[in-house]
Amino acid sequence: MANILTDPPFAADPPIKLNVPAKTLGLIIGILAIIGIIIDLIALPVVFALNNTVGTLCSEVGGLNCGSTGIFGLALIGVLIGLVGSILYAFGGFRMYQLNRSGKDLVIYGLVVNLVGGIFAIIGYGGIGSFIFSLIIAVVVYYLVIISRWPGDAPLVAAGPTGGYGNPPGGYGSPPPPPPPSA
Repeated sequence: MANILTDPPFAADPPIKLNVPAKTLGLIIGILAIIGIIIDLIALPVVFALNNTVGTLCSEVGGLNCGSTGIFGLALIGVLIGLVGSILYAFGGFRMYQLNRSGKDLVIYGLVVNLVGGIFAIIGYGGIGSFIFSLIIAVVVYYLVIISRWPGDAPLVAAGPTGGYGNPPGGYGSPPPPPPPSA
């Protein structure tokens, strides 16, 4: 039985057809995921600093705690879940680069886990704008992972001479026409 998340119905005939090599996409995803891991590791101290600032501000203004520990807990859980998701799709991206077909599944599951962490972070400290940006990026990456092709798979778009640079006939890379006959 196929998993609807990793093998959606549109995979056989996607609405936007692109020939995306899975190996190249895996390398790009792996590198971007490493950057995401670094950002998540930077976000951990930021969450602690925000909690400290909110706690200090509440105690000076109202003389009470404001109940920031519950929000802080959700934000911390969100960042940690996001970190796990980033690690998952980094590992999956590098497995795709090694032409291991299970890498696609890891990337997809990592994206889902990362988005769940983003939801917890929104509940913890807001930031809906960054979540919407992350959601758009996750949808684009998900689509590209689904339509990506392994070496030897049939391409989605038939490749042929288009006349562009290096593609004869008539392209910029084709030889010049023969000279006219002399009279």
